[in-house]
Amino acid sequence: MSTLNDLQLADLLDEVGSAIEHKSPITGSLERVAEQQYGRIAKVARRLLTSLQQGANLEASFQKLRLADEGQITAAIRAAVQTGNAELLSRFAETLRSRHETQHTIKLNWFYPGILTVLAYVLFVKNLAPLVRDNQLLVTQWPDAVVSASVWIDRWWFVPPCIATVILAAGILLLSKRQRLSTAVSHSLFYSTLASQLDSNVPESEAIHTAALMSGDVALLQTPNATFTTPRLLQLMGSEDGYYEITTQGDSDTGDTATGSSGDTALITMHRRAHLRQLAYTHERKARRQEKLLTQILPQVVSFSLGFIFIFSTAYLFIAPIYGQIIQW
Repeated sequence: MSTLNDLQLADLLDEVGSAIEHKSPITGSLERVAEQQYGRIAKVARRLLTSLQQGANLEASFQKLRLADEGQITAAIRAAVQTGNAELLSRFAETLRSRHETQHTIKLNWFYPGILTVLAYVLFVKNLAPLVRDNQLLVTQWPDAVVSASVWIDRWWFVPPCIATVILAAGILLLSKRQRLSTAVSHSLFYSTLASQLDSNVPESEAIHTAALMSGDVALLQTPNATFTTPRLLQLMGSEDGYYEITTQGDSDTGDTATGSSGDTALITMHRRAHLRQLAYTHERKARRQEKLLTQILPQVVSFSLGFIFIFSTAYLFIAPIYGQIIQW
């Protein structure tokens, strides 16, 4: 499997999309990337160039790379080659850049809570626990739990870091196996892709298949010749205010009454595109809210909570008993 980070892959897709849109040779764009770039992206560009020169098409060449986002890339390239419009490639490239920025922000914003936890633990092991251990006969007001914990941590201080490391490694492993795009982003890609395909007059079943590839919807991908009456698609489209039932019924009526009512069909298609774009916008906003929660709100709440717990517990459990003992003396 080729390992390109999201920014490198986005730049490569932009180069390919630009070549398709301007009807210039893709091999020329790849040669330029291979010559001007360094490292993994240049290596991947050379592999693509070699594959194209051997007679493989662009879609098959990318599939040989076995990229992690192969389904989305395949869908975007297929749509771009078919319509001559690189909109889907550009949109997915922006999705990759947004994902890279989100991951970078998560690392930065969660760094402070992590450091705060480590410092608090080191302070407990190096200062507070020895203080309690060495003076437990002198200061009798320390709670029994504090004394027991201090004695235990003095002997087994390495156990909590080991447990935390195992939990952290398991969490990272689970996250790495998750779907690379969130549900909200996947749905937004599905709706916007389907609307774009309808704008380009792509046949219905083919447009749905491309949108399913773009979002990674397994149920739709396993449905041959899916249409707008397919149960899974009806579920995805929803039924807000009875709108979609009306357009679906309109499809049935036009099919039953005549072949000449092309105006009604065009109107239904136009409504569908508008409905799809509205759904895409709704899920994009949902994805942004989730991103803000994960990258801004949660780290701030956790940092504040950890700081408060650390200060309060230090003052109440360790310092207050010392002053209480002094007052008794």
